Amino acid sequence: MTSLVFRLLDHHVISGLADDLAVADDRGTVSYAQLLHESACIAAGLHHMGVDAGTAIVLDGLHGRDLVTAVTACARIGAVPAASGDFRLVGSPPVLHAPGTEVTWDVLDKAGRTEPHTAPDRDEEGYEPTLRASYGTIIETLESGGTVQAH
Repeated sequence: MTSLVFRLLDHHVISGLADDLAVADDRGTVSYAQLLHESACIAAGLHHMGVDAGTAIVLDGLHGRDLVTAVTACARIGAVPAASGDFRLVGSPPVLHAPGTEVTWDVLDKAGRTEPHTAPDRDEEGYEPTLRASYGTIIETLESGGTVQAH
């Protein structure tokens, strides 16, 4: 089976749904193509900061498109949203608190633009159920091709 994030974003984009709305929040809307690009860039930025598959990352105080982007970025690299860990994405706009440094969301995005992170072929054993347990509504909505109403 292909990876969860491939099924959530990449599959929809290559199947002709690129312009369909993936997220609607107080700031406006984001298409599936935009969400794929933003999450791939943030994933690459996180990876540059040392976040790898299996790394625990705290998502704290994220809302709307920032939360959806962070969840799908974590899925692209296999990072595990957790209650505690050395890496924390906090606030709105998010700031990454990493060992010895803090990096703003826009810097993560810019760092990842040169080589956005691709979707993995497969997820590690048990990864998908873990992500679904934490962010089931987001996962189910994107998987069905719907729009996450994240106000």
